[in-house]
Amino acid sequence: MCARHGADILGFVVEYPHSVPWNLSAAQAKELIAAAGKPSCVVTGGSPEHVLRIATETKPDYIQLHGGETLEDTAYLVRELGMRSIKIIKAIFPDTPDLEKTAAAFCAAGVHAVLFDPRTPDNAQHSGTADLSVYQKLQRTISCPLILAGGITPENAAEIVRQSKAPIIDLMSGVEIRPGIKDETKVTALFQALQSERRQ
Repeated sequence: MCARHGADILGFVVEYPHSVPWNLSAAQAKELIAAAGKPSCVVTGGSPEHVLRIATETKPDYIQLHGGETLEDTAYLVRELGMRSIKIIKAIFPDTPDLEKTAAAFCAAGVHAVLFDPRTPDNAQHSGTADLSVYQKLQRTISCPLILAGGITPENAAEIVRQSKAPIIDLMSGVEIRPGIKDETKVTALFQALQSERRQ
């Protein structure tokens, strides 16, 4: 349904190290990814061994590291998964120490993109709203694409994109009836709003 309405990349939360309502097993995600017919992104976190196993089993186009992965572990995964044509997206959070420096270091380590997300690993069930002033500062600091997440809904998506100039947005709960269940009415409204903004 999300692909039909215009999503460029479909995300699947897979064996995330904290209890969240979106969690899938690697076997479930593998089946969905194979059927999706769109680029796919597995959202997970944890040790390099855990991430590599999930990547091997699910074969996505992207892995979004959404835990407390170190720069060293991330660089290792960039190298290992790069050999399988899987790109890394690394999430950073408002409480990340030395935020701008850390984001720049992840870019230098070869990640495909950095995701700025107020939804931290320890608070993954509760969405927050991204600080656009911090996002814009990060945009001026880093050399790789910066994805924006946090508090995006069909009602505010166009304005957030207009203000932030974000090339990519990531959202999940903003188009749900309840955690884990997408609402087609909200998904439709989201893409209509974004298409309207694009035409302006």
